[in-house]
Amino acid sequence: MANFLLDPDICFLNHGSFGATPEELLQVQDEFRRALEREPIDFLARKLPDLLAQARKAVADFIGAEPDGLVFVQNATSGVNAVLSSLSLGAGDTILTTNHRYDAVRFTLDRWAAQRGAKVNEAEVPFPIASHDDVLQAIARAWTEDVRLLVVDHITSPTALIFPVAKLVKMARDRGVPVLVDGAHAPGQIDLDIKALGADFWVGNLHKWLCAPKGTAVLCMADKWRDIVHPPVTSHGYALDLHTRFDWCGTFDPSAWLTAPAAIALHQTLGDAQFRAQHHALVQTGRAVLAEALGVELPHPDDPTLYGSMATIPIPLEPEHT
Repeated sequence: MANFLLDPDICFLNHGSFGATPEELLQVQDEFRRALEREPIDFLARKLPDLLAQARKAVADFIGAEPDGLVFVQNATSGVNAVLSSLSLGAGDTILTTNHRYDAVRFTLDRWAAQRGAKVNEAEVPFPIASHDDVLQAIARAWTEDVRLLVVDHITSPTALIFPVAKLVKMARDRGVPVLVDGAHAPGQIDLDIKALGADFWVGNLHKWLCAPKGTAVLCMADKWRDIVHPPVTSHGYALDLHTRFDWCGTFDPSAWLTAPAAIALHQTLGDAQFRAQHHALVQTGRAVLAEALGVELPHPDDPTLYGSMATIPIPLEPEHT
């Protein structure tokens, strides 16, 4: 069993914001830090490329991605910024997303759209929701001929819904439009097969449900984009291969990224898919108990394809106005 350093007097339920890292993984991270500090030049200049390649392979195997198209980033937001800053959007183009998007992602879309003369449109996905069809129909209704990028969540941050991303990717592909999937909450919460998903871009955090140290996330991209996408910070890897561009954006502490294989191994030791199913069962019971105690209706059916290890419960309070 993982040994977390959480305050024993607190029942910590908000694992989705920043996660919590078990002590055994923090010890692995500390070993990397000590190795770095014993010989900084040898570690960063000589050993780090191979260590990162090993870590990338472990993550790629776990999420069903191609190592050649996977890079480490500090968080999903950094990955989204890398994609948006690298795409050629112009005046009159539209980025389509939904009203269930993460605010930081919306701000990123707004920033880059404004710089290119493009615009952002949100499909109004209802909540409460009856099924995945509500998501598909809302996005289809919002689609216009000038859409040049679709940005959707794998699991929504504000409403905890699992979106039908495979069908959304197909919808966009049939229209010749690339897709960016914000999978911030997906690793460690649901089964993943990024290659089968077929999205142009996919970002996910490993420090939430997989419990890796803070600052561990990945950006995956299809082959056609690997010579185009650059990290938000330009450094010595500029104009070189994809991994070199992203692996070195200036001096940093790579220990969180290097701990990712240990986080995956711990997750698998705890049961992997069975472990995730147990989390879902706890949430399944908890949301029913809370809804009954609060006297509210649940916002969606008890369908395991709609939610995983977190759920949203409506609170019967009037919003405060200041």
